[in-house]
Amino acid sequence: MTASSRGREERNAPEPEIPAQYLLSSSAPEPRTLIDILHATAALYPDAPALDDGAVQLTYAELISDIEESVEWLAARGIGRGDRIGIRMPSGSYALYVAILSTLAAGAAYVPVDADDPEERAGLVFGEADVVGVITERGLVRGSGASRGWRAGPPVGQDDAWIIFTSGSTGTPKGVAVTHHSAAAFVDAEAQMFLQDNPIGPGDRVLAGLSVAFDASCEEMWLAWRHGACLVPAPRSLVRSGMDLGPWLVSRDVTVVSTVPTLAPVASSPALVPAVRPP
Repeated sequence: MTASSRGREERNAPEPEIPAQYLLSSSAPEPRTLIDILHATAALYPDAPALDDGAVQLTYAELISDIEESVEWLAARGIGRGDRIGIRMPSGSYALYVAILSTLAAGAAYVPVDADDPEERAGLVFGEADVVGVITERGLVRGSGASRGWRAGPPVGQDDAWIIFTSGSTGTPKGVAVTHHSAAAFVDAEAQMFLQDNPIGPGDRVLAGLSVAFDASCEEMWLAWRHGACLVPAPRSLVRSGMDLGPWLVSRDVTVVSTVPTLAPVASSPALVPAVRPP
């Protein structure tokens, strides 16, 4: 076969078939931000519980009101869109999640560190991220970073939603930034995949048991807030204990658990089924 005939055969060969999973772009949700998702859910279910830590329960309408007040509080302290804000608060409290949502609603990115992490890690993470301030249980502590000088306001798609640092087990921790468009696309895609035969909705209670400094915690949060369910924070000490978590899930009426494989047996134990359903 000559080179010219081979060329003709190659030109006449049928185009390779495109895999079906690459032809779904028309089914993708419209681009939006995490705050867009929260407001859409609040508009649908204003009176449904959104957050319940056992001491404080907020409906979606009340949560939005708290967030708006907090955004004004941040703005009065010079925090605005495009800034980076550290979050270091005790686990298991509603205030931790209001701080995260308020940071997002101000257009800033949150940079989480566990309250019980060593000071060395906190200093490294907040320094590397150039945070303008750190929200703690005592209020706002100034950081070493400089503000962009933009006013606080709703984020746009290309704004960073969070910067979460790796554990550093194989070297220096590295920050990974995720934009609102990417985060919201993940949340919306997840909503099309999980529990299609028995969708999550108002009345469901979703466990928040993972560290907010671990990116899988975002899945827990937005499983609740994308569907109008209630986020139920658990203290990290309780989750680490393992054996005490099962009874706690029952006592707090948790119905949905999305967690790491090591905790999956707890959520699927005979004592909890059918009360709890993993997504």
